[in-house]
Amino acid sequence: MTLGKQIKHYRTARDLSQPELAEMMGIEQSYLSKLENDKSIPSNDVFRSLLTALSVNTTEFLGGIDTQKHRPQLNQIADIEAILSQRDNMKVASLRRFLYLASALIVLGVTTFYAGYSRQIFSENQYQYQSLGVVQPGEPLDIYSSWSRTLDATVENSYSIREQKRVEIAKRRDDHFLLTTDNRSQRFNVDVDGGKRMYSLDKEVSVPRAINAWLQLLGVLFFAAGIVGFGLERRLYKLH
Repeated sequence: MTLGKQIKHYRTARDLSQPELAEMMGIEQSYLSKLENDKSIPSNDVFRSLLTALSVNTTEFLGGIDTQKHRPQLNQIADIEAILSQRDNMKVASLRRFLYLASALIVLGVTTFYAGYSRQIFSENQYQYQSLGVVQPGEPLDIYSSWSRTLDATVENSYSIREQKRVEIAKRRDDHFLLTTDNRSQRFNVDVDGGKRMYSLDKEVSVPRAINAWLQLLGVLFFAAGIVGFGLERRLYKLH
């Protein structure tokens, strides 16, 4: 709808004739006729008189007008130009916020995907430590692997003593494995009932964790949402 048609629409809706509305506005009927036929553009003062006579505000009056199509015509009226400029600024601000959100989603997507892919937050590396048995007080910590060095080979019946010690160590041996996500160096000791256990690093294993797969999936989704957001922002910009 054009500016002139909107004037006529409101005049007829208020059940006013051209002479009546012209009188209320303080203008000639012929001038009002030109306004309604889009043959003339009202000054800002005349436009304000029109709004007062029709008991309507600028925003309501613009409701049925295609402001984009008739922007050059409407910009000739200062009050309308001010409102349209304000709308433009609000649209630009809204589009800018939309763009920031899309950018944030892309950054979040890349970061989340990398966190899951690199496994830096939720490590999948686990360390298996082995303890051969309880080390009694006074014994060397590596008694289960070096017990033979504690024997004196020069004493009488050393072979028999050695065999007895071997059997004793074999009976005492109680293998225990500890799996942890912390690398606690090559060896560490733990106090237990009857002595200590010395744990030695046996091997490093990788145990997949579902949370890393979820982080990668979320990263892809966030990234895709950001890209879609950029596409929508361009479409919205063209529409406005």
